[in-house]
Amino acid sequence: MKRLALLSAAAILACSGLAFAQDKSDKPMADPPARKDVSTKDDAPKQGSKKLEFGDPAPALNVEKWVKGEPVSSFQKGKTYVVEFWATWCVPCKASMPHLSELQKEYKDKGVTIIGVASPGWRDELADVEKMASDKGDIMGYTVCWDKEVPREEAKDAMGKNARQGYTNEAYMKAAKQRGIPTAFVIDGKGNVAWFGYPMELDYVLDDIIAGKWDYKEGPAKIQEMKEEQERIFQDAQDDPKAALKAVGEFEKKYPKASKGLARAKFAMAMKGGMWDEAAKSGDRVVDHLAAARDFEGLNVVAWTIVDPKGEIHGTQLKDLAMKAATKAVEITDSKDGAILDTLARCYYNQGDKTKAIELQRKAISSLTKDQEEMKEQLEDTLKEYQGGSN
Repeated sequence: MKRLALLSAAAILACSGLAFAQDKSDKPMADPPARKDVSTKDDAPKQGSKKLEFGDPAPALNVEKWVKGEPVSSFQKGKTYVVEFWATWCVPCKASMPHLSELQKEYKDKGVTIIGVASPGWRDELADVEKMASDKGDIMGYTVCWDKEVPREEAKDAMGKNARQGYTNEAYMKAAKQRGIPTAFVIDGKGNVAWFGYPMELDYVLDDIIAGKWDYKEGPAKIQEMKEEQERIFQDAQDDPKAALKAVGEFEKKYPKASKGLARAKFAMAMKGGMWDEAAKSGDRVVDHLAAARDFEGLNVVAWTIVDPKGEIHGTQLKDLAMKAATKAVEITDSKDGAILDTLARCYYNQGDKTKAIELQRKAISSLTKDQEEMKEQLEDTLKEYQGGSN
């Protein structure tokens, strides 16, 4: 099973904005999933072709099918739209979904519509998108659509032989020279592209765009300055997590909108620095947030970060936090996910309840899906540990 390491600079950076990604294995990942590069050698606009920059009129959406939510035939004046490009196989795309759902709920009454656009050519088919939109339910609590495919004879000139492309993706992603997903474009009340970038940064731009206070030049520049300042803090966290944690507090005062996402970074920094009280405090906020978003994968990783047998057990307070996170993850998955049940079993074992741990571990093994079959041997070894070992 894959387990996520939270100790690299990239990991802490991801935790500040990206929901924890579930990836269990004996070999910890050096870095968490980053934005997925979906570019090709021909992805940049050809000389003389249309480019898309901040302040430009937003291209029309050319959609084959509206999979979820009400169709958006055009961008209405006075309303704000978020057009987000994603794919079903993209881990950071899936991690962004709960946040996008929260934003849709928060800003619905302010005239904001969030649209997730999936495109052909990214290893997806319409059926894949329809299934994910259905399976995710409220986790994808916003409009979802399938891009209209460019005829192959037209796509050859722009993308090369046998390439697939979507009209909307070409008009936005390719024209704006955006190489990775997820990427979100914000269309303001004037029908212009006010900003584009990582969906987890939408918190910093939406209020000003909705209020008509956004400057097409100064706004993106300020976001870039903020990102660079944040990254410096996270880089410093590798050498001195305690000092970095203090710097995060100052950063939060300067950028109040950052507080929600930074709880995750603070949790990671506190864990790395051995500041268990702070880890429990920030971790509790993270768990509450993930639970509200029904992000069972994020909850599972928070729990495993604490109870991983290759790490340390950090006292009753953090054990209780792990139990809280793992219990909620199992509840959200209706006790049907073997990987999630495995984590809860470890929580019980670490708290001295071997009987409950064995019961849950057996259930975890019997609940493994076809996609989780490679985990079976390790889960069985863990069951033997619980049956014969002491804790």
